[in-house]
Amino acid sequence: MGRPKKEKPNRADGLYEIKITIGKTLEGKYVRKSFYSSVSKDDARRQAEEWKIAQAVSQQTGEIFVEKEMPFSRWAARWLETYKKPKVSANTYRLTYQNTVEKHLVPYFGQALLTDIRPIDIEQFYSTKSGKSQSMLDKMSLCLNGIFESAMENDLCAKNPARNVHPVSKSSKRPKTALTDAQITELEEYAQQEGRWDVILLLETGMRRGELLGLRREDIDWDAQSYTVNRSVADRKGGGTEIRPPKWGSCRTNPLSEKAFWILQRIAQSPGYLFPGTDGEPQSPNTWSQGLARFMKHAREAYPSIPAVTAHELRHTYGTALRRKGVDIYTIQKIMGHRDITVTAEIYVHNELDVLRKALEENSVQVS
Repeated sequence: MGRPKKEKPNRADGLYEIKITIGKTLEGKYVRKSFYSSVSKDDARRQAEEWKIAQAVSQQTGEIFVEKEMPFSRWAARWLETYKKPKVSANTYRLTYQNTVEKHLVPYFGQALLTDIRPIDIEQFYSTKSGKSQSMLDKMSLCLNGIFESAMENDLCAKNPARNVHPVSKSSKRPKTALTDAQITELEEYAQQEGRWDVILLLETGMRRGELLGLRREDIDWDAQSYTVNRSVADRKGGGTEIRPPKWGSCRTNPLSEKAFWILQRIAQSPGYLFPGTDGEPQSPNTWSQGLARFMKHAREAYPSIPAVTAHELRHTYGTALRRKGVDIYTIQKIMGHRDITVTAEIYVHNELDVLRKALEENSVQVS
């Protein structure tokens, strides 16, 4: 009798596949799960039986079920592609998530299994990165927690070792600068002489860089003397720009100061973007920032008392000026488009304490 023919793989990729029913949806439809083998269908069936036994043991003992061993680097890549790339802008994906994972997390954790990584390993990782800025460390924490939380949801690990580990920077990064009222006046005078209406508008509205470059004539309500932030411009990887919602979806309508309203009356004469590129399309935020740096260099030559500030520091100056004038943090949160009131409080209550301390020092208040 001849030897029985070996069963051929039932998939185009050469693998054997077995499907089993593992439950029903809320609509009553069966939920199926596939198991694969490069050896035979019997081997795939064996995997399915082992899976069912592990599930049953988990239900009986209450121990969290972990489906299989997964290297950190492989799951991190899948997390980026599945959970992040489709849901955020290209710029945010690249700068906040992809660069953080590929340049910092994967080189350290590499092929270590998700189930083998402990909180102490996360602590040791952060210690190697303590010279980075707090902002960079926060991005690492955001990614690590996202990777492990999603792994738990997919039965790839039982716990998130990064959940209660909080990185602290030892970097001596320069703190954000906020201009004084006198410096604001000087900078606005110089900007007006140079026709840099965009700089004055940042000082008068506190918009983000991308929001300013995304501002269009139709966003101005001339009767109400207000403007609406509807969009933001971001640089696209590989060149060009993209239009996206404001950060954190912070679309908002704010009143215009008399100075800002006067400027908009001068420059918003035709439809379209108020500060476009040479082709009339949105201007690159990075290119615009390079121009701002050159402008600030010349401004310092004219007014040596003015520090060189970035677009973010112009925005920060506006929020600080509001707080100096007694505006409450809830109003500042709305105007600035902060996602969380705690962000506003951390930034501007601290500023208020600095102002009070300076006032006490200037007036030489002494306690008897």
